[in-house]
This record gives sequence, structure tokens and C-alpha cells, in this order.
Amino acid sequence: MALNKSMHPRNRYKDKPPDFAYLASKYPDFQKHVHTSLTGRVGLNFKDPEAVRALTCTLLKEDFGLSIEIPLERLIPTVPLRLNYIHWVEDLIGSIDGDETAVEGPRRGIDIGTGASCIYPLLGATMNGWFFLATEVDDICFNYAKKNVEQNGLSDLIKGESLSYTSSNELYVTLPVHTPYSPK
Repeated sequence: MALNKSMHPRNRYKDKPPDFAYLASKYPDFQKHVHTSLTGRVGLNFKDPEAVRALTCTLLKEDFGLSIEIPLERLIPTVPLRLNYIHWVEDLIGSIDGDETAVEGPRRGIDIGTGASCIYPLLGATMNGWFFLATEVDDICFNYAKKNVEQNGLSDLIKGESLSYTSSNELYVTLPVHTPYSPK
């Protein structure tokens, strides 16, 4: 796992990469993809989409308490890089406790093309209580994203909208009259 100095300072993986041996001992689905070299180093084949998916699902479960499903034929996000973006947005909007520049009130975001994992809304909602509107044009991705939000009990914070194109490639969005990601 290539972790480097360009990672956000608050990224939990910056100075402490995931312990594959520990994770393999705790998560049997991940253990299937872990190998040990002749020198005893535990590793993962990052060119194997199943292994990357297992790592993503394992890190989300272990470090954020999130359970997700991702189809192999869709993008499989890497958690450390997606976490960088969440931290950068935190910096931009001042959402860290004690930040005097922080704007009061709930934070709302739109994830355009959320993908099957719905990773940005899931991380933002779980870590910071942010509200999200997650949009997706791919029906398979939308259905997985919706399931991932529901199975993590985050439907109050994350609303999903499936978008569709016409034959002339015009994008149509059908949103409810009320703001779908407003707090109750």
C-alpha cells in the first residue's frame, strides 16, 4: 500500500499503514487475499480487484464501522485516498472542533457520481454527521449505493437520487419538492 508524505496530516493511515496480518486474523474474507513472502512480510496483490475490494470493505468495517458491498465490475475505491478528500473538505469548511473559522449549522454536500460504494457520503456522514445528496446515473451503482446507505443506518443523513439520460443525452433529474438532505 503506497502511503506517502502527500497524505493529509490527520489521515489515520499516513504514519500507520493497515496491519494486514492483524486484519487477516480478524476478517476471514480479507484473509483469503493476504499472502506471506519468504521473508515473512505480509502483503496483498493490489492488481487483484477482489483483493482490493476485500481491503476496502475490511478497512471501512474496522476503522469506521461501515459495512458495504461493491460489485467487481465497478470502481473499487481505496480508503486512505478517499479519507484524504474528507480531511481536505474538513479543512476548507472548518468542521474540526475548536476551529474558530467554522461556520455554524449542519454541513450539506452533493456527491455527483457517488458510485456503488457511496464512500464520500458514508465517510462524511459517519465521521462528521454531514448531510449528503448522492447522485448516480448507473442503475447498478445506484442500487448498491442505496443498499450501502441503508444497511449502515444512514438514510437520515444521506439521500440518493438516480439520474437518467434521454436518447439525446440530456440529463434529467427528478427531485422531490422538499430538500432531501435537510435535517428534520
